[in-house]
Amino acid sequence: MNKPPKGMSYNLKVIVLAIQIIVFARNSLRGTSYTISLIKPLVNLGTPSYTTVQMWVLKYGLYLLNKPKEKRNDWIWILDHTIEYGKKKNLVIIGITLETLRKNECKITHKDVVVFDIDVVEKADSDSVKSRLVEIEKLVGTPVQIVSDGGLNLVRAIREFGEEHNDNTIIITYDVTHKASLILKSFLEDDERWIEFTKHITFTKRCLVHTILSFMAPPKPKEKSRWLNLEEFIKWAENALLQAEEIMNEEATNKYKDKVSWVNDFVEDIKKWRKILDIINLMMKEIKHNGLSDKTLSIVSKKMDDMKLKSKIMKKIKADIIDYIAEESKDLDGVYLGCSDIIESIFGRYKNFSAKTPMKEVGKAVLTMPIFTSDINPAEVKEAMETITEQDVKDWLNENIGESLFAKRLIFCQLRKNNQKVSQEILENFKRCA
Repeated sequence: MNKPPKGMSYNLKVIVLAIQIIVFARNSLRGTSYTISLIKPLVNLGTPSYTTVQMWVLKYGLYLLNKPKEKRNDWIWILDHTIEYGKKKNLVIIGITLETLRKNECKITHKDVVVFDIDVVEKADSDSVKSRLVEIEKLVGTPVQIVSDGGLNLVRAIREFGEEHNDNTIIITYDVTHKASLILKSFLEDDERWIEFTKHITFTKRCLVHTILSFMAPPKPKEKSRWLNLEEFIKWAENALLQAEEIMNEEATNKYKDKVSWVNDFVEDIKKWRKILDIINLMMKEIKHNGLSDKTLSIVSKKMDDMKLKSKIMKKIKADIIDYIAEESKDLDGVYLGCSDIIESIFGRYKNFSAKTPMKEVGKAVLTMPIFTSDINPAEVKEAMETITEQDVKDWLNENIGESLFAKRLIFCQLRKNNQKVSQEILENFKRCA
């Protein structure tokens, strides 16, 4: 079992260990190679180069992506796009069975889902999305539910796909996290106090990072779903108000008064924003922890009634939440998935890995995603090394990824150098002719 797989010079233990270090320890390719070299004297293992480790990871990822999936009628599909540098977008479709979701009481881990498809495109329109849905359906069967973040290209593709199944209704669900962000946006986007507050936050962060109060510098704002910054910003503001009551030395006290005391001007706003967060978190907690069902609306409504919401804003938020849940839970029979957090989590791990590459782009690192949802079974790793060739990996990358930004960057950086070389050759030829 631990002999080198056919055509490989390293035994199976080394290959499995390398993939585990990449996936679970989140090490880099070079770091993984070096880690194995450190333990080599203890376990008598070979030391692979980082390029060898990379090829092992890509082979195993491609093997898992191509591995036949079970065809059944209770798959829940979750889909989303991820984009980094450049024009390329990466559509990822993952699946979890309704049976698994209910068995685990809506508590999903990476190993509960399967990566169905990775589609890298430059034009991520509804037609390209729908074509992938049709292809996946041929492989795994018609889904019972599709969950997405409500992106326009995704919504249109899912709707058109669903309309073609009149005899087999597909439940289409709008992710609760993105709905929460949309509700927050509707109230904060034109709120002059919020705009002023965020400016103070940004300025204060710059003022505190290299001072005695660096420990209380505000959090870095999220670039994506930025309305969800409210949670972190309010936590910081509440702690900043409490910090004023703590005993500090004279230098720290003066710095606080100079750079942080502005928070006191927002006390009433902070209380209002905290109340808004409490209502929205109530909705998200219920749906994320217990899923969507025909009981969700009554449960959330009762909890909001207990909060005794009286202001116009609070009543409007309550109405928005009730409308959302009523629409998403309509005609549900049993518990279904209500959020797409699991795919965002997989994207997070992928970006953590791809951040170690020379340029942040949608590149070959996308093949790590199927590994994140696997158990890294030694028998499967062995089969992957024996059945997936380097050429298979290169062919898939050429077809789906194409020339990388890093490769283009290298060519770009050589232009001036090559031009100088050509100019020098022309000069030398001119001298010889003269």
